[in-house]
Amino acid sequence: MKRYLFLFVLLLVFHCATAQDIIVTSEGDTIDCKITRITSEFIHFSVIDKSGVLLMRSRLPLSKVTHYEQSDPNDKGNLKTESESREPEVYVDESEPATFRLSLNTGYTYQLGGYEGMPDTYKKQVQSLWNFGGEFNYFLSEKIGVGVKYNRIQTKANEDFVPPFSTAFGFSSLRDERIRFSYVGLSLLFRNFYYDDQVMNYFISGGMIRYRTDGFGDGIPFYQKGDTFGLVLGVSYDFILVKNFGLGFGAEINFARLSEFDNNGTIVISDFSLTRLDLTIGIRLFQ
Repeated sequence: MKRYLFLFVLLLVFHCATAQDIIVTSEGDTIDCKITRITSEFIHFSVIDKSGVLLMRSRLPLSKVTHYEQSDPNDKGNLKTESESREPEVYVDESEPATFRLSLNTGYTYQLGGYEGMPDTYKKQVQSLWNFGGEFNYFLSEKIGVGVKYNRIQTKANEDFVPPFSTAFGFSSLRDERIRFSYVGLSLLFRNFYYDDQVMNYFISGGMIRYRTDGFGDGIPFYQKGDTFGLVLGVSYDFILVKNFGLGFGAEINFARLSEFDNNGTIVISDFSLTRLDLTIGIRLFQ
């Protein structure tokens, strides 16, 4: 009720919305607007002032609409009669949900495990990182999409340290020159439209995580590498600025654990956590 009253009062204050279409709510409020799309559940509309500036986009459940009058897109603004406008029609225009979504992201990563017992100065360098990546989605319906997801993290530790396992490898000190994590997997995404230009996305993804460290032990080059299955759970919020472009931010948690890795050609049994938290921001491209 409060939401519909807010829309009604806002329209009275501005008194500049175009009067092409009319929506009458079950609360008795009348909204002058441009109806952009009608589905089996919602009626989508935009409010545009006399100069053509978009004031807002929104939608109402059809169960909350008692009557609407919609301009015929093929004529020059003649409204349908009341009897013609009572039955909802499917009208698709530029507001139709995108079939494809490309997300390009960067952001902050915090490694939740894997460095227990390490010196604090070293952990600060390798636990707080920056990530970048992307995701491509194809939507099977208005709400369900499938896709491919990729991200990568890289960092450098700038000091020698003595890890708990150094004597096992015959090193008195180590230096990790470069540490890399990468992930590629398939994803299942569920999107929920709060407004025509704001979308909440929930997703789950499964795929392969690869880990590699290049460094020096007592000045001698060495490497460690391994791969394992990773599971990603996340949420993101998209703001659609124009038809095919938007911005978004999100949060996701990555679950993974290495049971073994290759240390300079020798397979070593391990219990190394790759679980991490990612906070992301990026651009969105739609088609």
